[in-house]
Amino acid sequence: MNGSYGPAIVISVALHALLIAVLTFGWVGEHKKELKPMPKFVQAKLVTLESKSNKPKAPPKVDLIKQRQQQQERERQQKGAEDQKRKAAAERKKKEEADKKRKADEARKKQEAADKARKEKERKEKERKEKERKEKLEQERKSAFEEALEDEEEIQDASDDATAVMSVAQAIQQRIQAVWSRPPSARNGMVVEVQINFVPTGRVVAATITQGSGNAAVDRSVLTAIKKVEVFPEVADVAREEPSLFERQIRTTKLIFRPEDLRQ
Repeated sequence: MNGSYGPAIVISVALHALLIAVLTFGWVGEHKKELKPMPKFVQAKLVTLESKSNKPKAPPKVDLIKQRQQQQERERQQKGAEDQKRKAAAERKKKEEADKKRKADEARKKQEAADKARKEKERKEKERKEKERKEKLEQERKSAFEEALEDEEEIQDASDDATAVMSVAQAIQQRIQAVWSRPPSARNGMVVEVQINFVPTGRVVAATITQGSGNAAVDRSVLTAIKKVEVFPEVADVAREEPSLFERQIRTTKLIFRPEDLRQ
């Protein structure tokens, strides 16, 4: 501002100096009572004042350094805000990628665990089926062996039973033939089949001709001989020692008698 008023001050000083010179030299050459220069002084002063008051004020000096600093501060703050935004966006993206990776890892681990559990289940199922298959084969072999053994035992038992039954039947027939009296009308070639029913004590409870010889006297003679014996100890022994065999094959026994057998 001091620089803007400098010219006005210089002009003012110059006018004052001029006025003083005029007054000084004017009073000498002119009449002392003449007051004409006074209006000039006043007019010069007024001119000076008018020039000072009418002259436009100079705009205030702008502090370019401060303005530049403020602009730089605003740019720095703006850059800082943009950096913060970029940083926040980067952090957010990083977090999203981390979450995505974590979820992917969790899904992968979950799938791996499921696959492992499935494979383990399949392995156990396979082992179980293999074990069942081996057990079944072993059971089949065992069953086949036991069945074969049972068949062999049954065959042996059947053979033993057949031998025992045959032995008892022979004993019964021998006892009956020992007391059988053949009638005079008996002839070679005649055959009498008789069914005898026993009780466990070996006693005969019934005797029936199932196939006659064609000669009534011969048929009656066989029944008479059976009644004479009446009790057969061999039958009682089997009934006591092997009740099932007695029930199956001896309780009801069929025998065949031929008259020619008495001659042997």
